[in-house]
Amino acid sequence: MEPGPPTRQPAAPAVPSARATRADPTGMRIILGAGGLVALSALVTAIVVPPAPASAPAPIPAASPATVARQRPVQYIQLAPGQSPPPGATVIDAKAPKPVTIVTRVPAPTPKTVVIRTTQSGKVIP
Repeated sequence: MEPGPPTRQPAAPAVPSARATRADPTGMRIILGAGGLVALSALVTAIVVPPAPASAPAPIPAASPATVARQRPVQYIQLAPGQSPPPGATVIDAKAPKPVTIVTRVPAPTPKTVVIRTTQSGKVIP
């Protein structure tokens, strides 16, 4: 081996500063914050708003005015002595006995206790 010119070894690359290698996290923080707000809003909306009915109820068929039967209200009038009722009116005598409603109470039967014994597999033991 012949002695030659001294060879230079390449210098170690300079270590870049920490600021140059890390990206700025501000943009990602804003995006993640906005996404979190959207998710929170969706959860709150799902909890607070009642669910809509699965299907609309069937419409009630409209009856024509001729087929609707309305019962006329009964109007009671007490006549003064010597006064006559209007034509077609039903007259109820004031001295007639009043209708009586009888209310009776029947005690409910006492419930019978039923004991069903089963095994762990669910078979009923007689």
